[in-house]
Amino acid sequence: MLAGIAAAATEFAANKPISLLYMSEVIYNFAWIGGVGCTLPLVLMMLFFAKSQRLKALGKACIVPSLFNINEPVVFGTIVWNPYLMIPLWINGIVIPLITWFGFRLVLAAIPHALMQMWYIPFPFLTWVMSPSLRAMLLIVIIFVVTWLIWYPFFRVYDQQTTREELPMLLKIRKINFE
Repeated sequence: MLAGIAAAATEFAANKPISLLYMSEVIYNFAWIGGVGCTLPLVLMMLFFAKSQRLKALGKACIVPSLFNINEPVVFGTIVWNPYLMIPLWINGIVIPLITWFGFRLVLAAIPHALMQMWYIPFPFLTWVMSPSLRAMLLIVIIFVVTWLIWYPFFRVYDQQTTREELPMLLKIRKINFE
């Protein structure tokens, strides 16, 4: 990846079109919204749309790290060993790089040409620093929306299951409170 950005910087300095896309700056700025697998939309769903108390609590705990592209809390708190959420993580790992590739090939955004290893700057700020154009912002919005659409049906199923699992416990707590 570092060789890719070095080649891009050399091509940019020589006023040649940038030919390589496999570089960390492309991954950090476009394909990892909220961390590997684009998990920020999932965290936002847990925070604002979950009926499950457990998922709401995880959304609250994970939102700040997710904004800074740190997704270990959500990955290890909900996704690992969870077939409902592992599948969309894999789908995002295929679909989002393809959208990013097509976005750059269709010249929707400028290919980054400078080294910027500050992956923890929240999107879309880092995207703007590396590809300062409204077209790059459009590409990041497209990626966010597609990622949201990929996560959503799986999130709904998992939220419903988690809510059903919580119901007996909530009824038990209410019964204890009334006695």
